[in-house]
Amino acid sequence: MRHSTRLRPEGRYQCTACRAAWPTEAAARRSTFACPGVPLAHGLTPEHRVFPKSGDRSCRSWGCEEPDPSHYHGPDPFCDDIGCSHCCHDCDCAVCVGTLHAPQLTVLEDIPENELALTPRRRNARMQTELQKMTDGFSVGDHVTATGSDTRGHEVTRTGYLLAEPKLVNARRNGSPAKGLRLCVGAKGTDPSERTTWTTLFPDAGSVERTPEPESGKWSMTELRYVPGVKASSHNTRILYGGKGGARSTGPTQSTPVNVLYTDEGLYVLWAPTTDKTYAVITLATKIWWAHVPQEDAAPDAPSSSGESEDAEPTSPAAGS
Repeated sequence: MRHSTRLRPEGRYQCTACRAAWPTEAAARRSTFACPGVPLAHGLTPEHRVFPKSGDRSCRSWGCEEPDPSHYHGPDPFCDDIGCSHCCHDCDCAVCVGTLHAPQLTVLEDIPENELALTPRRRNARMQTELQKMTDGFSVGDHVTATGSDTRGHEVTRTGYLLAEPKLVNARRNGSPAKGLRLCVGAKGTDPSERTTWTTLFPDAGSVERTPEPESGKWSMTELRYVPGVKASSHNTRILYGGKGGARSTGPTQSTPVNVLYTDEGLYVLWAPTTDKTYAVITLATKIWWAHVPQEDAAPDAPSSSGESEDAEPTSPAAGS
């Protein structure tokens, strides 16, 4: 059977029966592959889905001679029939030999009406299973590092404690709805409903792994913004303050337990409740020496209405404001 070709809007000549494609009409006439008269999946990596119209998934309906009665031809995106006439054929069209790029020709769908409503449901169930496997073995309270997407769709990595059970959510990815797994990761005592703890994992993008718990007394010099738990909406952060950091700073100059308090003016107060003293009034971009406090000293106390500043800038507000 000869190919009956027509010019497609994409600029290629395509057989109206088997979907084989060529760049020119003359190339189509030179083809030695006889058109079988039925649609085929063309390309180097065919991924067609052809479901029996009866809805029967048995090997008999596929003409498969597999003796195992449990063998099953289900809605899989890849053809699993080695002798499939729709997928495995000797077509010499430009798509099959790789000289013409037409990725849509690698997919051939023939889904019966009674399967249309079930296919998305099965796909979602498979995705949920894959997502849940990512957090198997994890429980609330584990110290983890999770890489995923934040509420704006940007990639984010959060390190802290798993604050709540992972939750399946409907999220948006690249502008389209998608199933995701939301993890709430942050400092102990943080409310999981705070969006700053959310990290959404997708089946093909995202990871979570256990990481060692932070060592109390281990010093770091970073901007204040990178201290776990520091944010305007919470006054529950408590750290060991080692002094101002910077290029010339070689190490901490003190070791004082302080509470980190937000002043509602874009500034943060480092206040010691035991002495009612303010040690610094700084911004999120200020570099400081800090360390995690020992567990027995981790609970912050309520600030008093006054305090004495040790190294606060002259224009900074008073502690506890």
